[in-house]
Amino acid sequence: MAEIIVGVDRSSHSGDALRWAVGEARLTGADVVAVLVWDLFNQHHADGEWRFDPGYDDTQADRALLAAVEGALGGEGAGQVARRTPCDLPAPGLLAAAKEAELLVVGARGTGGFPGLQLGSVSQQVLHHAPCPVAVVRNAVGPDDRPEGGRVLVGVDGSTSSRAALRWALAEGGRRGASVAVLHAWDVPAIAGFPYDSEVLDRAARELVDGMVDEATADAPGVEVERRVVAGGAAAGLLDAAPDATLIVVGRRGLGGFGRLLLGSVSDHVARHAPCPVVVMPPEEEDDA
Repeated sequence: MAEIIVGVDRSSHSGDALRWAVGEARLTGADVVAVLVWDLFNQHHADGEWRFDPGYDDTQADRALLAAVEGALGGEGAGQVARRTPCDLPAPGLLAAAKEAELLVVGARGTGGFPGLQLGSVSQQVLHHAPCPVAVVRNAVGPDDRPEGGRVLVGVDGSTSSRAALRWALAEGGRRGASVAVLHAWDVPAIAGFPYDSEVLDRAARELVDGMVDEATADAPGVEVERRVVAGGAAAGLLDAAPDATLIVVGRRGLGGFGRLLLGSVSDHVARHAPCPVVVMPPEEEDDA
């Protein structure tokens, strides 16, 4: 059975992530697994108090995880969620738990770090390294919120990451009964004095989007697709379009930047600032450097 792994640490963000994951599981039929990673110096207690216990073990970690799951979902809902409590550092523990997962879901920021950060260190690490899609949830998700309907916004640029993102977004649109807006942003080459024709660039951008959509929609009949081409930066274009989106999907690394970077600047910026959940897709094969 496919699994959706959720990182839980008793923060309000992880509660939102867990509720979002349960809604997603209703659409996909996957099992939801709540994961609390602990070690001797990273202890969670069922009463919510922070203290050091030299005898802390997996039993206490599971009690804390059960309390967190019940707090987010209620007693009946908690009974539908599996629990795991690996002893490890937070990011490596989540990555190991998600090795065979369909989706890894994390809150934008956990209990550690500084309140002003838009994206916590653990969330950022799993975005860089997860072998599966990662959903970052920063908005409040109520117990009765359902994912059906709305609009899925996906950014494309021709990279393998964005092609994977487009296929996932179309499949998600079909599951949700949602429309899918496919957005590509073209920008002026950043070379002083470089001659360019905006009409040519816009036409090439539209041809790129048309080709990608036509190819991908062959496997997603019946999904309403809107094609958008905008001038300017990709991150700004996606965030400008975000207010009418219920979910944003982006590739982990696009065509720009340096090959050694695991997380591109666009996906990083969108995951930090989007007002709705963001799913970041790894490429099916690495893009050329």
